Amino acid sequence: MSKARIGMLAVVIAGFGLVGFQSSEAHHMVLRFNLEEMTATADRIFLGKCVAVEEGEDTIAQGTLPVTTYTFEVERAIKGRVPRLLTFQQLGHTTKGKLAKQGGMTMHGRAVTPESFHGMSEYAVGDRQVLFLIPNYLGGKVTYPVGLYQGAFLVSTMPSGDELARNSINNLGLFTAPYNGWKLKAEDARVVFPDRDQPLLDLSSGGINTESLVRKRGSLPLDQFLGLVDQIVAAHGGEKGVVIQ
Repeated sequence: MSKARIGMLAVVIAGFGLVGFQSSEAHHMVLRFNLEEMTATADRIFLGKCVAVEEGEDTIAQGTLPVTTYTFEVERAIKGRVPRLLTFQQLGHTTKGKLAKQGGMTMHGRAVTPESFHGMSEYAVGDRQVLFLIPNYLGGKVTYPVGLYQGAFLVSTMPSGDELARNSINNLGLFTAPYNGWKLKAEDARVVFPDRDQPLLDLSSGGINTESLVRKRGSLPLDQFLGLVDQIVAAHGGEKGVVIQ
Protein backbone atom coordinates (compact mmCIF):
# COMPACT_ATOMS: atom_id res chain seq x y z
CA MET A 1 0.00 0.00 0.00
CA SER A 2 1.35 3.46 -0.89
CA LYS A 3 2.39 6.03 1.71
CA ALA A 4 -0.55 8.15 0.59
CA ARG A 5 -2.98 5.34 1.38
CA ILE A 6 -1.28 4.67 4.73
CA GLY A 7 -1.65 8.35 5.53
CA MET A 8 -5.29 8.31 4.46
CA LEU A 9 -5.99 5.35 6.75
CA ALA A 10 -4.30 7.17 9.62
CA VAL A 11 -6.29 10.35 9.06
CA VAL A 12 -9.58 8.45 8.79
CA ILE A 13 -9.07 6.80 12.18
CA ALA A 14 -7.30 9.65 13.96
CA GLY A 15 -10.21 11.90 13.07
CA PHE A 16 -12.33 9.97 15.52
CA GLY A 17 -10.05 10.88 18.44
CA LEU A 18 -9.09 7.34 19.31
CA VAL A 19 -5.70 6.78 17.77
CA GLY A 20 -2.58 8.75 16.95
CA PHE A 21 -0.31 7.41 14.18
CA GLN A 22 3.32 7.76 13.23
CA SER A 23 4.27 6.60 9.75
CA SER A 24 7.64 5.18 10.84
CA GLU A 25 6.37 2.86 13.54
CA ALA A 26 3.27 1.13 14.84
CA HIS A 27 2.35 3.66 17.50
CA HIS A 28 -1.04 4.32 18.97
CA MET A 29 -2.72 6.05 21.84
CA VAL A 30 -6.14 4.65 22.60
CA LEU A 31 -8.59 6.28 24.96
CA ARG A 32 -9.31 4.00 27.90
CA PHE A 33 -12.98 3.11 28.44
CA ASN A 34 -14.59 1.68 31.53
CA LEU A 35 -17.46 -0.74 30.99
CA GLU A 36 -20.24 1.80 31.50
CA GLU A 37 -18.89 4.31 29.00
CA MET A 38 -18.10 1.47 26.61
CA THR A 39 -21.70 0.29 26.84
CA ALA A 40 -23.10 3.79 26.35
CA THR A 41 -20.86 4.42 23.33
CA ALA A 42 -21.76 1.21 21.48
CA ASP A 43 -24.94 1.07 19.42
CA ARG A 44 -24.79 -2.75 19.12
CA ILE A 45 -23.63 -5.21 21.75
CA PHE A 46 -23.94 -8.91 21.06
CA LEU A 47 -22.59 -12.37 21.72
CA GLY A 48 -21.88 -14.31 18.56
CA LYS A 49 -19.67 -16.72 16.65
CA CYS A 50 -17.50 -15.64 13.72
CA VAL A 51 -18.42 -17.72 10.66
CA ALA A 52 -16.61 -15.91 7.82
CA VAL A 53 -13.65 -13.57 7.25
CA GLU A 54 -12.84 -11.91 3.93
CA GLU A 55 -10.15 -9.34 3.14
CA GLY A 56 -10.61 -6.84 0.34
CA GLU A 57 -10.72 -3.16 -0.54
CA ASP A 58 -13.45 -0.54 -0.58
CA THR A 59 -13.78 3.06 -1.73
CA ILE A 60 -13.80 5.12 1.46
CA ALA A 61 -13.14 8.82 2.03
CA GLN A 62 -12.41 9.36 -1.66
CA GLY A 63 -9.78 6.65 -1.73
CA THR A 64 -9.38 2.90 -1.87
CA LEU A 65 -8.58 1.38 1.50
CA PRO A 66 -8.05 -2.17 2.80
CA VAL A 67 -10.99 -3.61 4.71
CA THR A 68 -11.83 -6.90 6.36
CA THR A 69 -15.41 -8.17 6.25
CA TYR A 70 -16.58 -10.32 9.15
CA THR A 71 -19.78 -12.31 9.45
CA PHE A 72 -21.10 -13.36 12.86
CA GLU A 73 -23.90 -15.70 13.80
CA VAL A 74 -25.51 -13.84 16.69
CA GLU A 75 -26.51 -15.86 19.77
CA ARG A 76 -27.71 -13.00 21.95
CA ALA A 77 -28.23 -9.26 21.55
CA ILE A 78 -27.58 -7.15 24.63
CA LYS A 79 -28.09 -3.72 23.02
CA GLY A 80 -29.61 -2.72 19.70
CA ARG A 81 -31.46 -4.59 16.97
CA VAL A 82 -28.99 -7.11 15.59
CA PRO A 83 -29.63 -9.50 12.68
CA ARG A 84 -29.17 -13.21 13.31
CA LEU A 85 -26.42 -13.17 10.67
CA LEU A 86 -24.49 -9.90 11.05
CA THR A 87 -21.91 -8.77 8.49
CA PHE A 88 -19.73 -5.71 9.07
CA GLN A 89 -16.46 -4.20 7.81
CA GLN A 90 -13.43 -2.93 9.70
CA LEU A 91 -10.59 -0.89 8.24
CA GLY A 92 -7.36 -2.76 7.56
CA HIS A 93 -6.38 -6.36 6.96
CA THR A 94 -5.59 -8.98 9.57
CA THR A 95 -2.05 -9.66 10.75
CA LYS A 96 -2.74 -13.38 10.15
CA GLY A 97 -0.77 -14.35 13.27
CA LYS A 98 2.56 -14.20 11.41
CA LEU A 99 5.71 -13.31 13.31
CA ALA A 100 7.47 -10.22 12.07
CA LYS A 101 10.87 -10.44 10.44
CA GLN A 102 13.81 -9.26 12.51
CA GLY A 103 13.64 -5.50 12.77
CA GLY A 104 10.07 -5.40 11.49
CA MET A 105 7.03 -3.88 13.20
CA THR A 106 5.03 -6.09 15.55
CA MET A 107 1.74 -5.90 17.41
CA HIS A 108 1.42 -8.38 20.29
CA GLY A 109 4.10 -10.52 18.59
CA ARG A 110 2.44 -10.51 15.17
CA ALA A 111 3.65 -8.87 11.98
CA VAL A 112 2.28 -5.41 11.20
CA THR A 113 2.00 -4.79 7.48
CA PRO A 114 1.00 -1.53 5.74
CA GLU A 115 -2.49 -3.00 5.28
CA SER A 116 -2.97 -3.82 8.98
CA PHE A 117 -4.18 -1.30 11.50
CA HIS A 118 -2.36 -1.28 14.83
CA GLY A 119 -4.85 -1.83 17.64
CA MET A 120 -7.79 -3.05 15.54
CA SER A 121 -9.43 -6.22 16.84
CA GLU A 122 -9.30 -9.35 14.72
CA TYR A 123 -11.55 -12.40 14.80
CA ALA A 124 -11.01 -15.89 13.41
CA VAL A 125 -13.66 -18.27 12.13
CA GLY A 126 -14.97 -20.20 15.11
CA ASP A 127 -14.25 -17.45 17.66
CA ARG A 128 -17.07 -16.59 20.03
CA GLN A 129 -16.95 -12.91 20.91
CA VAL A 130 -18.88 -10.29 22.82
CA LEU A 131 -18.55 -7.18 20.65
CA PHE A 132 -19.36 -3.56 21.53
CA LEU A 133 -19.57 -1.95 18.08
CA ILE A 134 -19.70 1.79 17.45
CA PRO A 135 -22.28 3.16 14.97
CA ASN A 136 -21.22 2.64 11.35
CA TYR A 137 -19.37 5.65 9.97
CA LEU A 138 -17.78 6.89 6.73
CA GLY A 139 -21.03 6.55 4.83
CA GLY A 140 -22.07 3.57 6.90
CA LYS A 141 -19.32 1.38 5.46
CA VAL A 142 -17.19 0.52 8.48
CA THR A 143 -17.28 0.09 12.24
CA TYR A 144 -15.01 -1.15 15.03
CA PRO A 145 -15.33 -2.07 18.72
CA VAL A 146 -15.42 0.75 21.24
CA GLY A 147 -11.83 1.56 22.20
CA LEU A 148 -10.62 -0.82 19.47
CA TYR A 149 -9.32 -3.95 21.25
CA GLN A 150 -11.04 -2.94 24.51
CA GLY A 151 -14.53 -3.60 23.16
CA ALA A 152 -13.91 -7.13 21.85
CA PHE A 153 -14.18 -9.96 24.41
CA LEU A 154 -13.16 -13.47 23.41
CA VAL A 155 -15.29 -16.15 25.04
CA SER A 156 -13.56 -19.34 26.15
CA THR A 157 -15.01 -22.50 27.66
CA MET A 158 -13.12 -24.13 30.51
CA PRO A 159 -12.91 -27.92 31.04
CA SER A 160 -15.43 -27.41 33.85
CA GLY A 161 -17.89 -25.99 31.31
CA ASP A 162 -17.64 -22.46 32.73
CA GLU A 163 -17.63 -19.73 30.07
CA LEU A 164 -15.31 -16.76 30.52
CA ALA A 165 -14.91 -13.45 28.67
CA ARG A 166 -11.80 -11.29 28.35
CA ASN A 167 -10.43 -8.68 25.99
CA SER A 168 -6.83 -8.53 24.76
CA ILE A 169 -5.70 -6.38 27.69
CA ASN A 170 -7.07 -8.85 30.24
CA ASN A 171 -10.07 -6.64 31.08
CA LEU A 172 -7.79 -3.97 32.51
CA GLY A 173 -9.67 -0.87 33.70
CA LEU A 174 -13.21 -2.11 33.04
CA PHE A 175 -14.33 -0.86 36.44
CA THR A 176 -11.52 1.55 37.36
CA ALA A 177 -10.77 3.63 34.26
CA PRO A 178 -12.01 7.23 34.70
CA TYR A 179 -14.73 8.48 32.37
CA ASN A 180 -12.97 9.94 29.35
CA GLY A 181 -15.89 12.14 28.26
CA TRP A 182 -16.27 10.49 24.86
CA LYS A 183 -19.89 9.62 25.68
CA LEU A 184 -20.30 10.08 29.43
CA LYS A 185 -18.92 12.25 32.20
CA ALA A 186 -18.35 11.09 35.77
CA GLU A 187 -21.61 12.71 36.88
CA ASP A 188 -23.48 10.56 34.34
CA ALA A 189 -22.42 7.33 36.05
CA ARG A 190 -25.17 4.93 37.09
CA VAL A 191 -23.36 1.63 37.69
CA VAL A 192 -19.56 2.10 37.44
CA PHE A 193 -17.91 4.55 39.86
CA PRO A 194 -14.11 4.37 39.33
CA ASP A 195 -13.27 6.74 42.20
CA ARG A 196 -15.05 4.69 44.87
CA ASP A 197 -13.54 1.93 46.98
CA GLN A 198 -16.35 -0.29 45.63
CA PRO A 199 -16.55 0.85 42.00
CA LEU A 200 -19.68 -1.13 41.09
CA LEU A 201 -23.24 -0.47 42.20
CA ASP A 202 -24.62 -3.27 44.34
CA LEU A 203 -26.64 -5.39 41.92
CA SER A 204 -27.02 -8.46 44.11
CA SER A 205 -30.81 -8.14 43.89
CA GLY A 206 -30.45 -8.89 40.19
CA GLY A 207 -28.30 -11.94 40.82
CA ILE A 208 -25.00 -10.22 39.99
CA ASN A 209 -22.14 -10.60 42.46
CA THR A 210 -20.49 -7.24 41.87
CA GLU A 211 -17.96 -7.66 44.68
CA SER A 212 -16.71 -10.85 43.07
CA LEU A 213 -16.47 -9.20 39.66
CA VAL A 214 -14.41 -6.31 41.04
CA ARG A 215 -12.01 -8.61 42.91
CA LYS A 216 -11.51 -10.96 39.98
CA ARG A 217 -8.53 -10.31 37.75
CA GLY A 218 -8.63 -11.19 34.09
CA SER A 219 -11.42 -13.26 32.57
CA LEU A 220 -14.94 -12.74 33.93
CA PRO A 221 -17.80 -15.26 34.08
CA LEU A 222 -19.75 -14.73 30.88
CA ASP A 223 -23.22 -14.83 32.42
CA GLN A 224 -22.29 -12.30 35.14
CA PHE A 225 -20.54 -10.07 32.60
CA LEU A 226 -23.53 -10.02 30.24
CA GLY A 227 -25.91 -9.50 33.15
CA LEU A 228 -23.89 -6.47 34.23
CA VAL A 229 -23.98 -5.00 30.71
CA ASP A 230 -27.75 -5.60 30.65
CA GLN A 231 -28.05 -3.58 33.87
CA ILE A 232 -25.97 -0.73 32.45
CA VAL A 233 -28.10 -0.57 29.29
CA ALA A 234 -31.26 -0.42 31.42
CA ALA A 235 -29.77 2.18 33.78
CA HIS A 236 -29.34 4.56 30.84
CA GLY A 237 -32.86 3.99 29.54
CA GLY A 238 -31.85 1.71 26.70
CA GLU A 239 -34.04 -1.04 25.37
CA LYS A 240 -33.00 -4.64 25.72
CA GLY A 241 -31.22 -5.99 22.66
CA VAL A 242 -33.21 -7.88 20.04
CA VAL A 243 -32.04 -10.47 17.52
CA ILE A 244 -33.95 -9.98 14.27
CA GLN A 245 -34.26 -12.53 11.48
